Amino acid sequence: MSSKGAEIARRYRERRDADPDRRRKYLEKERDKWKKDRETGTKKGVNELSERAKRAKRKKWREAKSQDRARDRASALLQSETPPDSPAAPENQPEPGLSRQQRLGASARRRSKKKLKDQIEILEAQLAKEKTKTEKYKKRLHRAKKGSSSKSPRSKVNALLGRKKSQGLLSSRNIEEMSEATMCDPKAKVCAYGECSECLLTCHPMLTIPGEENIRFSQWMTEKITKDEKVSTITVKREITTTQHDLNTDFQERLLHFKRHVFNIKWQFNAYRELRRSLKHNESLLHIDFSENYSCKYSQEIQSVHFGGSHQQASLHTGVLYTAGGQAPHTFCSISPSRRHDPVAIWAHLDPILKVVRERHPQVSILHFFSDGPATQYRQKGNFFYLSTEPYKYGFKEITWNFFEASHGKGAPDGVGGVLKRSADRIVAHGGDIPDAQSLYDKLKSLDTSVELFFVPERDIESKTQVPAIAAVKGTLRIHQAISLTPGQMKYRDISCLCKREEGVLDCPCFNLQEVTLADVPVSSDESPASGKAPDNPRRPAMIEVKHIGECVCTAMA
Repeated sequence: MSSKGAEIARRYRERRDADPDRRRKYLEKERDKWKKDRETGTKKGVNELSERAKRAKRKKWREAKSQDRARDRASALLQSETPPDSPAAPENQPEPGLSRQQRLGASARRRSKKKLKDQIEILEAQLAKEKTKTEKYKKRLHRAKKGSSSKSPRSKVNALLGRKKSQGLLSSRNIEEMSEATMCDPKAKVCAYGECSECLLTCHPMLTIPGEENIRFSQWMTEKITKDEKVSTITVKREITTTQHDLNTDFQERLLHFKRHVFNIKWQFNAYRELRRSLKHNESLLHIDFSENYSCKYSQEIQSVHFGGSHQQASLHTGVLYTAGGQAPHTFCSISPSRRHDPVAIWAHLDPILKVVRERHPQVSILHFFSDGPATQYRQKGNFFYLSTEPYKYGFKEITWNFFEASHGKGAPDGVGGVLKRSADRIVAHGGDIPDAQSLYDKLKSLDTSVELFFVPERDIESKTQVPAIAAVKGTLRIHQAISLTPGQMKYRDISCLCKREEGVLDCPCFNLQEVTLADVPVSSDESPASGKAPDNPRRPAMIEVKHIGECVCTAMA
């Protein structure tokens, strides 16, 4: 169907050509224009054109002539086979309308079409809802397959809650309300940690007195098996038989641990948000995490590669850098062929971003780290050693490392890893090959992503200074904040506290702050601690002040 403008132009040409005088003037005007173009050289004769232009012009003539001949043949064929025209119908003769059956059929088709359209809309809404559900359960299945035996304090208490509820011992399954009901103040550390003399022995009441009736239930358990003189640990599901009294005792003990777990979750997240909100010009916050190793792959694989052990893996250490002054968060990721996730590898991955902080933000002298707390990676003596030594090599003066509570360390770095892995999978889906970590880095770098990428060769990790033989810090798994103000020394406590940060003090004596020496590092005179010489041997000395146990001297959790 022609457009409105083309239809108007066609009618104009028809009116012009219908008037002989107007057509004559139009042709004269076109001839004059052609002569003028020839004189000025705008239009050239075929002999004046280049050989290439001549060929193009003659090809165009041949195509036009061919179309004219085809049109003439079609016209001649129509004139030879078309019968004479029927006599014209009178102008006042009415055209036949639709019959009753045709009208009813058209109406039925319209109703059916509308009904089907409504059904499609309903089904599309249901499909979108089911897709959302499917994604949710797929993630649950993935987590269940990945580690069904690694129970958090919440899952352990929930498992017992279901059994006690089924036995008629409890009326509720809201574990947060139950834990708060056994504390004087849910926002006080002494109550959550079982150090309060008033609520230490408070237990959650039962609907009935637990008796000696037997209860059977399934429970995940770890067992050690010996095969070929090798001892390995496996996780199995066993049928357990116990009494209501023993079940109640187990529940009350786990509820005590759960109170501390919930308190740590809320406190650490509040500390993280408050630190991000109030960063000063000489501070920066690094939120880091190891993403799950990326399994390198090809767009097309033979069977032995697909099902065999030929796929390499790449380690991804992701993070987000926050600075003061309203600057946008800076996302980064370091990629390495090494599969090591120990402290040596951690600080090899951190070296590039620490250089970036020093070069782009020279005013920063205080580093705050936030991460989850796996005992094989961040929360161990090796990482504490590097924390008290490595940052000083870049000129940083004060460092804190804060840990989220167990099973609650997800954050922005996990999103960075997800974006990069989806981008890599998209490259493979479009025919690209990612056989190793170097290819992964190169392909992602070519995408011009907003995530700053670094490549950490395996030799950089192997050449890193190894952790010396030092004693483990007592109570490592309870530590949620480590502070280093002097090379080789570290202070730590059970939860994070930055109540005097605005005054320039990071080691306030809140929450039983303690100190340990991790390395004998030479200290210059301007960096010597005010308290004198540090102890020679790694140890966990007595608390700074007994009166500060369990309470912050300056602030309470909001």
